[in-house]
Amino acid sequence: MTRRVLLLLTLLAWVAGAVLPPAHARQLPSTLILISFDGWRWDYDRKVPVPHLQRLAARGVKADALIPSFPTKTFPNHYTIVTGLYPGHHGIVANNILDAASGRTFTVAKREEVGDWMWWGGEPIWVAAARAGQRTATLFWPGSEAQIAGVRPSHFQIYDDTMAPSDRIRWALSRLDVPAAERPTLLTLYFEDLDVTGHAAGPDSQAVRDATMRADSYLGQLMAGLEARQMDDEVNIVVVSDHGMAAVSPDRAIVLDDYVSTEDVAFVDVTPSIGIYPKPGREDVVFRALRRAHPRLTVYRRADTPRHWHYRDHPRIPAIVGVADEGWQVIRRSTLNGIRAGRIRASGGEHGYDPRVRAMRGIFYAAGPAFKQGVRVAPFENVSIYPMLARVLGLPPVMRDGDPAVARAVLR
Repeated sequence: MTRRVLLLLTLLAWVAGAVLPPAHARQLPSTLILISFDGWRWDYDRKVPVPHLQRLAARGVKADALIPSFPTKTFPNHYTIVTGLYPGHHGIVANNILDAASGRTFTVAKREEVGDWMWWGGEPIWVAAARAGQRTATLFWPGSEAQIAGVRPSHFQIYDDTMAPSDRIRWALSRLDVPAAERPTLLTLYFEDLDVTGHAAGPDSQAVRDATMRADSYLGQLMAGLEARQMDDEVNIVVVSDHGMAAVSPDRAIVLDDYVSTEDVAFVDVTPSIGIYPKPGREDVVFRALRRAHPRLTVYRRADTPRHWHYRDHPRIPAIVGVADEGWQVIRRSTLNGIRAGRIRASGGEHGYDPRVRAMRGIFYAAGPAFKQGVRVAPFENVSIYPMLARVLGLPPVMRDGDPAVARAVLR
């Protein structure tokens, strides 16, 4: 083979992305573990002892609060954290979505839709890491079950809420019990206890205080596992939540059926934010009816939603969007009747309100070799987490919605 042909083949292989050196020949970044405690409100850790979280803060960074994106619900905000895009840009615009172009609907219970790449816009951090030749392991993070841009995490599992927290921690630690070149550089964990308890009992309940202490113990188990492996000084840990929680009551209910007919609209997302698709020719009638409906409900046409929501551009955003005031619910008449008759359990807490509502704020803690020590920062938007994750993983900078100044404030 001539030297010219050899050079040409090498060039073609490089263009095809096939000349990444093997993992053992590259300097891989320290492993980053991203942990979500769904529904951990910004002030829960001020109400009960959380020694493990406090220990993490002492050797790293703590934010006074983490500001979620609109709508302040689980799937939109988890995906915002790992893409650096607002929900109105990445397309997971609610927990329940209608894609008008295809006629398909997305709900968190539809596993076949959750695993379909067509819903998930943008590029999550595990895809960017894979493109850089890094291994990843995601446990139950929204979006990680889908093959996005043709890429799946190196290790992932289909969501199973019966998997015990201790088993989730063992799953994560076992991913590290391999030679260094085979370890994931990005690992995610998810715990839903606090969100489930907050909905059932309300954010000010003893049940939530107990769940907060349990959640802290999960972090303690993980940290103990890292210490046993003598990896506690080399692993970066980032702890976040997707939103907070506000107390609600059936006495503070806005009943949609009292103001619009189901013959005129399709309700896509309900309580406390609402997404409504009026039937053809009925948009003006429905908007006028809802605009005057209730003093605790504010509605907008899609093009007029508040600028700080960044919620106008994506075609999946409903034609009419609304949100109740803090502490109020938007429900159907049948649901309210069921609650009053004892057939349906009343919710004690809700989220989904405007991100500026203080009760919607979550938490951010981080520690490890990449982070400054003993630093406290002002509240920032969760869309700004992505740039810091990318820097920790050594990924090339890309334009996203977040503020890169946050990464500079918390990273060494």
